[in-house]
Amino acid sequence: MKTITQLTAQQKNKKRVNLFLDDEYFCSLDLFTVLSERLKVGDKVDEKRLAEVSFKSDCSSALDKALNYISRSMHTKAQTIKYLKDKDYSGKVIAAVIDKLTEYGYVDDEDYAEKYFKEKSSVYGAKKIIFDLKMKGVDEKTARAVAENYQDEGEACMNVALRYLKGKELDFTMRQKCYRYLISKGFDYDAVKSTLDKIGGGDDL
Repeated sequence: MKTITQLTAQQKNKKRVNLFLDDEYFCSLDLFTVLSERLKVGDKVDEKRLAEVSFKSDCSSALDKALNYISRSMHTKAQTIKYLKDKDYSGKVIAAVIDKLTEYGYVDDEDYAEKYFKEKSSVYGAKKIIFDLKMKGVDEKTARAVAENYQDEGEACMNVALRYLKGKELDFTMRQKCYRYLISKGFDYDAVKSTLDKIGGGDDL
């Protein structure tokens, strides 16, 4: 058993308290945990039990921060993990929080990919959307599975092409520029060629 010798509020976060055992720093706890566990200077405490209390306190704090993070906008599992890492939570705490968020459906990469495709498919082709999802931490298998629901890029490709070409004369040079623009937007070759063939304006690509 050791003795709690100090309980000091953190300067940057008054809701967290640094706890010292036998004059040595042991852990940081949120103020609510300190009060609910009735911890005070002079108490004899079991170090193992206190470590468990510290872990639960960190999980509670990390969960609150994660919920606030994902409440502002949807985020992938990888983005949420990075956010918590940047807040200096341990891997064990982060894993516990991610499990809880996944269990309750607050973090769902498949749902994220579905909504991302729905939002972006009117302006980008599947290739770019899949690439962007991978950069956000969604695994390629999940991204491609969701993409199967958005196989017909013809209408979106046509709309993007018409916006790009508005007020321009579609001669051979402009056709080439439009082709490169549509490809850069992630539309596949067949969709781009079909779109430009329907619009007209020069030789085949």
